[in-house]
Amino acid sequence: MDIFCIKAISLGDLEKVLISHDGTGPGSGCFLDKIVIKYKEGEEAQEVVFPCNRWLEEYQDDGKTERMLSANEPGSSMKAFLKGKSCFPAIVFYTIVFAI
Repeated sequence: MDIFCIKAISLGDLEKVLISHDGTGPGSGCFLDKIVIKYKEGEEAQEVVFPCNRWLEEYQDDGKTERMLSANEPGSSMKAFLKGKSCFPAIVFYTIVFAI
């Protein structure tokens, strides 16, 4: 499992994620179980899961090194962070978990 933390402006509704690699170097492919993006604004913690369950490897599965992933269920995308607030953009910390 790889975990990355980023600080970014609010991304609003997040429904899809594009993940890829350039295939350089030995062993560059991997089996990606899912991507989980977590964030917390104020006291409310949220997460959205993007299942994959596929290889990102040119010699495995279908040979693709790029995947467009959709949120796991309708309505599970991130909701706008600033409902009813006048300030924009907000700075939000995101935790991105790659389960491989």
